Amino acid sequence: ELAKQLLSQKLWRAVESENQLAEVMTDFWFNHFNVSLTDNQSRTYVLSYERDAIRPNALGSVRDLLEATAKHPAMLLYLDNALSSAPEEAPRTFTPRRRPPSEPLSGTGRVRPRGLNENYARELLELHTLGVDGGYTQQDVIEVARAFTGWSVLPPGPRRDQLERRLERVRRLGGMGFRQEGEFVFRADQHDAGAKTVLGRKLPAGRGIEDGEQVLDLLALHPATAKHLASKLAVRFVSDKPPQALVDRLAAVYLKSGGQVRPVLRALVESPEFWSREAVGAKIKSPFELAASSLRGLGAEVDEPRETLRWVSDMGQKLYAYQAPTGFPDRAEAWVNTGSLLSRMNFGLQLAAGRVQGVDFDLAALSGGREPADRQAALREYAGLLLPGRDLKPALALLEPTVADAGLSKKVERSTPVEQVVGVILGSPEFQRR
Repeated sequence: ELAKQLLSQKLWRAVESENQLAEVMTDFWFNHFNVSLTDNQSRTYVLSYERDAIRPNALGSVRDLLEATAKHPAMLLYLDNALSSAPEEAPRTFTPRRRPPSEPLSGTGRVRPRGLNENYARELLELHTLGVDGGYTQQDVIEVARAFTGWSVLPPGPRRDQLERRLERVRRLGGMGFRQEGEFVFRADQHDAGAKTVLGRKLPAGRGIEDGEQVLDLLALHPATAKHLASKLAVRFVSDKPPQALVDRLAAVYLKSGGQVRPVLRALVESPEFWSREAVGAKIKSPFELAASSLRGLGAEVDEPRETLRWVSDMGQKLYAYQAPTGFPDRAEAWVNTGSLLSRMNFGLQLAAGRVQGVDFDLAALSGGREPADRQAALREYAGLLLPGRDLKPALALLEPTVADAGLSKKVERSTPVEQVVGVILGSPEFQRR
């Protein structure tokens, strides 16, 4: 039921929301800080991850995004940081009672091996902040992993009650470095409190959660992070290969603003590159963007999103289920191949013919009640409505033979000529681009 709600709200928001920038940026940051429903440990937390960690910070500060994602159970479990603890010989801020080696720890339900886990640290540096060419070393990965030891989650079931009682006793004794925020818990008994050096910055010994927080401070305002995020935003909004001058300007705005998202977006949409002729139609829509833009273009109401979501999945984008921490690719080659193009065309034809269950729209109302005289007139009328701001001459020249093809009606039987024409437009190369 929660998974259904997660998928449904994404489509409904994309179609109905009056704040489309917030929706686009929520999608962008979720993909950037990807977690996956395919991971059995984190899947129950994915809905709250987008709702509580991503959406409230989508137009705020990157530092807040970093902390919200780092502390959320979905990320802690997806990249195994909840499994990470200091080696037995490492100094601690709190001396734990000795446990049998096989005793399972918080949040996993699986036996937790002692020792450092580098998964989150590596992705934090490579994907979330500095980028693959961000100038960090393997030793930096190890030091960051040490800084985040003890960042864990409350376990399910009886072990949760046991740990909460223990945390309450610790709080009465002054805290001893432990901290709990909702499902997140910092366990001082698992933290490596030794001195660390991250990207040349020394972190003193004897601390607890402050180590990880200082690493986030350092990474949020690092020049490599500014360049990496500026590049990703330019790719998302301008082209697969954005001009380097634009990326450099956005990175400078990022650093000047202290890592705030809004000023960077403002600089982006005020840039000449964003409004250039080369940028118009330069990006290929993802399957989800194609479905959402089709529904919005038709003025459709979605009563039941299940069938539309199935089409999105069939077109190659199973929402919230990309297994790798990279998230879905944001370049044309990821979405354009013979099979996907055929599926996109079929979606457009079936949608326009009213055969996508749970979707309702009125083509006549869309055109102001005007009845086109023939297929060519319908093509000109609806192309202008569905491809606003485009030079229609190339699109019309490309689509006119398809619309005039006598075999078109056989491909979508029991549909009107207007429905067939609209379906061709929705499945056309021009509509695939944004």
